[in-house]
Amino acid sequence: MLFKGAGIRSLLIAIERLEGAEGLAAVKAAAPAGVRARIEPQVLASRQYPVEISAALQIAVRDTIGGGSWEISHRLGVEAAYIDFKGIYRVFLRAMDYGSVWNRIERAFAQYNSQGSVKWTDRTRTSARGQVTGVIGYNDGMWSSVAGRVQGLLLLSGAKEASARAFDGTPQSCSFEATWRP
Repeated sequence: MLFKGAGIRSLLIAIERLEGAEGLAAVKAAAPAGVRARIEPQVLASRQYPVEISAALQIAVRDTIGGGSWEISHRLGVEAAYIDFKGIYRVFLRAMDYGSVWNRIERAFAQYNSQGSVKWTDRTRTSARGQVTGVIGYNDGMWSSVAGRVQGLLLLSGAKEASARAFDGTPQSCSFEATWRP
């Protein structure tokens, strides 16, 4: 399975924004040599990378700046959403209703991943549940990051408060739950 470089690039930028150059250097140093070779000197946003690159970076995040917890991956996901959806995208997100945001998330997932899909169910005015299926090689850090990106998109769309969490994750699928206050 392949993962778009834009997602890896925004993760690395988010690490540096939240944890500084030292945090980014620690994550890169903790990543396997083969991963470092693929992401240095730069990650090309339009290039497809093996999903193992993103998974290994999430493990390095957990083991260095995360203090052994995946929670930081969620925070990095929120920040990565702000990085990915900047400029004119923010204007469009503010103009969308939440139903359109969920459709946008489904399309964005397909743009970042060579396989898999997102389906949102049980959508109300202030909550949604969904599931990603059909992927290969995701880990809990990646799922937590996806939940963070969902939360970030809700905030970018004008929610005053938002929360998103991933649960029941496997390498092939994960369920999500999001709530927000318009």
